[in-house]
Amino acid sequence: MILQAGLMLILAYLAHAQGDISDLVIVVGTTAITADAHTNDCVNKGVITVDDTSIFGGWLKNCSKDSSDPTQAPGALPSTSGGKTVTSNEGESVEFVCTVTGMKINDTFAWTFTPKVGVARGLPLFQKQGENAQQTSPWYTFVDNNRTVWRMTINKVQRRDTGVYSCVVLSSRSQEIQSENFTLVVRYPVQINGVSPRDPPYVRPEEPNVIYFNETENATLLCLSVGNPIPDTFWRRAEGSRRRLQSGEIFSMSKTLNIYNISVDDEGIYTCEARQGEGISRDVYNVTVRVQHAPIVDEKQDLVRKRKGSSVELVCIIDSDPLPATALWYKGDNLLTVGTSTQHRSRLVITKLSHKDYHNYTCVVTNILGTSSCQFVITGRPVKPTIISSHLSPKMHVNTLEWTYEDYDTETEKTFRIYYQQKNHKKGGLKGMPFYEVGLKFNPQKPMHYNTTIHDLRANSTYSVVLFAVNAYGQGDEEEFEFRTAAVERKKGRDQKNQPTAAPQVGGNGHMTSSTMAAILMSICSALLLL
Repeated sequence: MILQAGLMLILAYLAHAQGDISDLVIVVGTTAITADAHTNDCVNKGVITVDDTSIFGGWLKNCSKDSSDPTQAPGALPSTSGGKTVTSNEGESVEFVCTVTGMKINDTFAWTFTPKVGVARGLPLFQKQGENAQQTSPWYTFVDNNRTVWRMTINKVQRRDTGVYSCVVLSSRSQEIQSENFTLVVRYPVQINGVSPRDPPYVRPEEPNVIYFNETENATLLCLSVGNPIPDTFWRRAEGSRRRLQSGEIFSMSKTLNIYNISVDDEGIYTCEARQGEGISRDVYNVTVRVQHAPIVDEKQDLVRKRKGSSVELVCIIDSDPLPATALWYKGDNLLTVGTSTQHRSRLVITKLSHKDYHNYTCVVTNILGTSSCQFVITGRPVKPTIISSHLSPKMHVNTLEWTYEDYDTETEKTFRIYYQQKNHKKGGLKGMPFYEVGLKFNPQKPMHYNTTIHDLRANSTYSVVLFAVNAYGQGDEEEFEFRTAAVERKKGRDQKNQPTAAPQVGGNGHMTSSTMAAILMSICSALLLL
């Protein structure tokens, strides 16, 4: 009982002296008395004693003392020495030595530990009075030399051992306490214990190194780096990535990385790196940032040209996070009950195309964060022709247009229409000018080649041309072209002198033009005058 009471007084004294608690509680046995002004004064004077330790719990005497008590004679109290700050690397052994003078056999000696964080008062590790000794932890070794040199050894110190260790002596004669403090600083290499946030909904159990954020929210990544000395910590994009941080910088010199109004563009691997100075220790941790968003859709082919009787497949490619995403198909404004979907695509198949299937189609994809859609058009209209003529005409008043045309539909009848006019002409647009119509004969074995000659052109002038095909389903895509007529007629080369004269040209409608007829009549008149 005396040993326990002595230790409780020691701990109460240490807590009070260090100012770690606001109300001092003095414990004797199992009886606790909250300190007031009187008992505080008694503790400071060191004269509180146990009245009768044979009674369970005991009582406290008042502060009066008999000056004739021989135990209070000057020079009869123990004293301690040896306190200091000790720095050690994690895994090494540390020894504290406390020297005590004047200690009697009934005095109490104790070692206590106050951690750096988490505990306000000293934790008892070891206590001894007379030959009675108690040890509360197997991690420490305690040795004394005839009550004068007390040694405490910590084998293989850990970072949790950082704190203040105290050797304390309680006089059995006056209840006065003497103590010395040893501050232990444990150095350990830098270590990154992950990145916060680490809990749902941001992290999924099957992907511990992937953090999810919702699009447009402000995201914060905290690098959980530790070490002593405290490491310098910074963020960057992963090695090999040419992308910078959202701020435009390569590095963010902080444990915390903020990504404001996060978007899909911010997805990727981010690296947290912590260093304890050059050449000491370093650790790196990678985390993948994923941004959950409304579906992103893309059509495999938005314009589909097919002839009647063909099979058509419309494919909508889906990027959705989170899953699932629901896909619905519409024909115009009417919801269709057909269509099949997987996680990443939805398909609409028409096995045999009919005239009523030529229409606009929409695939609407929805997840918990929003909706997106993609549009398709199924048409039987012709494709666009390709003009292969030269942009410079060798003639002053005529030009021959040539083009190729390869169609998906070699069965439907169609014609070509050509609109042309002098460039920068002030009267109306091209559609206000007369046009040629040319009937086609299909050759399904090879691309088709066509030409027609335009007459009555101005010399040294630029003309704009629009060419397109027309069938029963409407007008096809337009091909635009420009050409320029010659300023003077090109003379025949040597290889043309003995060549036969070209036959008169005809227009796209198959009839001889007025200029050609005039040239023939002039030739006849000249011949008659020579007779």
